[in-house]
Amino acid sequence: MRLTRGTATVFVPIILLLTARVGRGAVTLDALGLYLTKNGYGGAQLVHLGNFYHLPIQSNGKPGNLIVDTGSPTTLIFRSSLKRLNLIESKTTDHVSGAYGRGRDVYGLTTIKALTAGNCTLTNVPVSVASEISSTHLKRTHSNGLLGLRELIEFGAVLDLRNHLVYLRPSRPGNSVASEIKSILLRQGYIAVPLLLKDNHVYVAGGLNGVPCHFMVDTGSDVTSVHTNFAARAKLKVAATPLVDVGFGGSSPVGITTFPFLRIGNYEIRNGSASVEYLNPQVFGANSGIAGCIGAEYLAINRAIFDFVSGTLYLCPPAH
Repeated sequence: MRLTRGTATVFVPIILLLTARVGRGAVTLDALGLYLTKNGYGGAQLVHLGNFYHLPIQSNGKPGNLIVDTGSPTTLIFRSSLKRLNLIESKTTDHVSGAYGRGRDVYGLTTIKALTAGNCTLTNVPVSVASEISSTHLKRTHSNGLLGLRELIEFGAVLDLRNHLVYLRPSRPGNSVASEIKSILLRQGYIAVPLLLKDNHVYVAGGLNGVPCHFMVDTGSDVTSVHTNFAARAKLKVAATPLVDVGFGGSSPVGITTFPFLRIGNYEIRNGSASVEYLNPQVFGANSGIAGCIGAEYLAINRAIFDFVSGTLYLCPPAH
């Protein structure tokens, strides 16, 4: 969703309680899952609906679901879901900012005393609150909010889009765990791409149409998008569409472009397409070097696995 936060907030500690088995045997684990569950991780099954990955949860005993969103700096609950999830909001004066700039809505704060996902229970989870955006494709997902980057990093999460699983741990493990994750995935044909953490977002170095750049990595964006300014710089041909995309902070007309190849680290995606939009200049400005974002569609196709212990994105060509 590419949310941004302008100010820092001090939150209470979070405690993660979990057991070693995933879903009481409901999920058949591969080599990665078996290794993680033997090393203190618990797992939760994701539901792949459209291009979004939903995490079914219990919030204070009330059922709901959150979209797993690496583009959101923090976990966020939609204001319309507060009563359903048995939560009370405290208002702030911070305006909501997102992919298209700064909006009129303001953030709220609340705390989920017990958030359960799969066999993982997090206690005293601080979350932001914002009004649900009017984007039609997002409304169709029936989500109650977003599971954001802060919690994924805090608990050394491993986000496995190939198998629709997220693994969490009570504390971040040592480097030996990340080394074994890398060893397992390289043997399976994956290519490792370093993630860069900056201003509460994650980025990858890459290139588009031969022009070097960086991309935000955003599982909360259903499609890959390129800033209009970068599209012009890379001499991409853009076709207009009647579409308008609505997000946190505003909206933008949507164009579409095709490209011969897009590079993510040393990994290449060939003969693809992307939307072209005017994105928030505070994040995607002309001097930022950030071309746009890699969305959920290419992450899914290329069987992405995120290791938030070492800060690595693993990609593998689609199975034929």
